[in-house]
Amino acid sequence: MRYLALFFLIGCSSLLFAQQTPYQLFEVDSVAEPRGGQAYFNVFLQTNLRKPIQAEALGIGGRVMLTGVVETDGSVSDIKVLTSLRPDCDREAIRVLSLFKAWKPASKGGKPVRQIVNMPIVFKANEPFTYISGNRISYFDNADKLITDSTQAAFRQVIPLDTNGLPSDDIVLYRLRGKSWKVERRLPFVREKYESGSKLKQRTYRIGYQDAERLWQGMTFSLTSDGRLLEQTYYEHGRPKGPRITYYPNGLVAEKSDEADTKRMITAWYTTGQIKLVREIDSSAPLGTRNPERLSAYWDSTGNQQVRDGNGLAVFRETVRSYADTTKQTSFIEQGTYQNRLKQGVWIGRYADGSYFYEEIYDKGICQKGKARTIGKDTVQYSVPEQLPEFRGGMPALGQFLSQNLHYPPAAQRAKVQGRVFISFVINKEGEVEDVEVLKGIGFGTDEEAVRVVKASSGRWVPGAQRGQNIKVKYNLPINFSLQ
Repeated sequence: MRYLALFFLIGCSSLLFAQQTPYQLFEVDSVAEPRGGQAYFNVFLQTNLRKPIQAEALGIGGRVMLTGVVETDGSVSDIKVLTSLRPDCDREAIRVLSLFKAWKPASKGGKPVRQIVNMPIVFKANEPFTYISGNRISYFDNADKLITDSTQAAFRQVIPLDTNGLPSDDIVLYRLRGKSWKVERRLPFVREKYESGSKLKQRTYRIGYQDAERLWQGMTFSLTSDGRLLEQTYYEHGRPKGPRITYYPNGLVAEKSDEADTKRMITAWYTTGQIKLVREIDSSAPLGTRNPERLSAYWDSTGNQQVRDGNGLAVFRETVRSYADTTKQTSFIEQGTYQNRLKQGVWIGRYADGSYFYEEIYDKGICQKGKARTIGKDTVQYSVPEQLPEFRGGMPALGQFLSQNLHYPPAAQRAKVQGRVFISFVINKEGEVEDVEVLKGIGFGTDEEAVRVVKASSGRWVPGAQRGQNIKVKYNLPINFSLQ
């Protein structure tokens, strides 16, 4: 009996091994493929790929050929390098491919099976640059033209970058005077506390560079306290301009937006790496105007494309905190039709536990009317789903209020201090000001005066609203101090 049992175990073990052996491409009935299609998978790869700083400095381009096994759960295992580019690029290629867990597995005999895939990961070539001892060094002539011959340079710029290519210290511009380099000017490196919108409990920071007015310039990055990248945004004179990327905690890109003429093009992905949506916003429209966003394409989490070329019935799902029991979470399901990229007709949203419901009617992307009901409360009617807080009388009235109530501190006048104090505060449901905080100050009493005048504006605000209900909204306001 023991021999029979042993034979049975060996037989089962052999059968299990045979079932787990991955198939080659030509051995399956339908091959493994990325959900959302190959084109968007390529976009995923290029968006998430971060060329190592040493390879970027050399301008290296080329490809790493990887092999791996697409599992039946959509992930890729046993990733190995078939053709190497260089060790740091190989490691990055493996990292990015392992992030994508949205494969439609191969099938054989009507069942999902494991399949071997070979995947080229392409690193695009770039203009090489000098990178020495953690510093990117550039040379310029007297006309501020970038040159490669250091012997003909009038200026030398030094940008400290860490091993991840992130800024780590001041940018310093040197000018050649005689035979030696003298500091011409510097752009200060700044690391400050930052609320990135992440739901992580860790403290987050923003790093980057600021000009003489303490306005952000160039690419800035937000990081967790343990160094994980959460967001990167390009700034011009303190205003977001150009590309912006947000990341999931695992390092995968969650959303990328780019400026294109007067439009902001936005692409988003699920946590598996599968494409989620493509939409656009008119970035030239004034803040707070009824400016509908336009959705070109949308996929559900299983890879089913619900909106194609701006048309289709979309069903959005997310996890939210229940109104019935704030200690619990529930699903928020919204659905409606897109026509020519705009919401059209009836849209309905509801919490799965029944604690919240709304219904809205749209015409060419503009909400005509809506109603919402929260458990334990009356149904509310509205025409604007989301309303930002507004100073009573609008921006002209706010400007007049500040000019009449802001006092230049004597200490700042004596020191001839000028600039902007950036204040953060909350406008509560009654239009009152709460939680006033100085984000960026210039000292000499100006910070305290900016806080005082913002507090004095309490009660003069129309509160923000969401689907007919007043809500708390965080607001940032620059207070300008300028000597006449």
